[in-house]
Amino acid sequence: MRFSGSSAGAGLFCAALGLLNAGPAAAADMPFLSPPEQEYEPVELGTGWYLRGDIAAVRSPVLNIDGALTSNNFVNNWSAGIGFGYRYNSWLRTDLTADYQPLYNRSSGSAVSTPCQIGAVGTPAGGPYSDSVGVYTDCYPFSRSRATTSVFLGNVYVDLGTWGGITPYIGAGAGVDVMFQKSQVQWSQGNLVPYAGVTWTDPYTLGTYMANWDRSTSNTYLKFAYAFMGGFAYDITDHWTVDLGYRYLNLGTISGKDSLGVAHSRKLDIQQVRLGFRYLID
Repeated sequence: MRFSGSSAGAGLFCAALGLLNAGPAAAADMPFLSPPEQEYEPVELGTGWYLRGDIAAVRSPVLNIDGALTSNNFVNNWSAGIGFGYRYNSWLRTDLTADYQPLYNRSSGSAVSTPCQIGAVGTPAGGPYSDSVGVYTDCYPFSRSRATTSVFLGNVYVDLGTWGGITPYIGAGAGVDVMFQKSQVQWSQGNLVPYAGVTWTDPYTLGTYMANWDRSTSNTYLKFAYAFMGGFAYDITDHWTVDLGYRYLNLGTISGKDSLGVAHSRKLDIQQVRLGFRYLID
């Protein structure tokens, strides 16, 4: 079969024209030229943020620091704190807490006297002097002292399931303790006259002396702190949870002097029975 050049050229022209007319539709059907589909979804912030507040009955160790002898009773102190945290799931949560506790605040006098020099006489009497002998009376100390601690902890808790609405938990925390100590000791003679400022002249040396046993110190210390805790939580509503628990708190050591200037140091192992509330924000 034979085709003329003119008829073949016409056929090619018609085919090319058809492809041009169908170009946009064909391109739309080609997957590698199709624009990618994009879906925009709102980002949901994590739920589980909560606030907390706690109060505690505290058992602090007996301290004879800076003239303050504390009580040996179980409840001999108190503590209060706030914090915020995040609950990741039904068994794991973490929070940051800040707690304040007064360690002691005492003002007391002592019935035990200490000899204190108030003068000197020469020997032999009337001279010529070959030595001198001190003149003494009884002096008594009066102490004022206080110490406070602010504890900042990061805590992790494991909730151990819920039975009858009650959720037992265990936890641990670590952080820093900011401890403030201030103490004053003032001495008085038996007649209540302050001992500070009493002056005398030694007849043998001809030296003049002034008495002053009073002492005042104030310091702030930064210490490592850690804690272990356990307890039970109960959901009052969808947002409110009440928490009753125990916490062992180690604040390192505390040091000071008694009224006679003897150094003392004690470990601060603190036990707390805590009542708290947590509020779930979202």
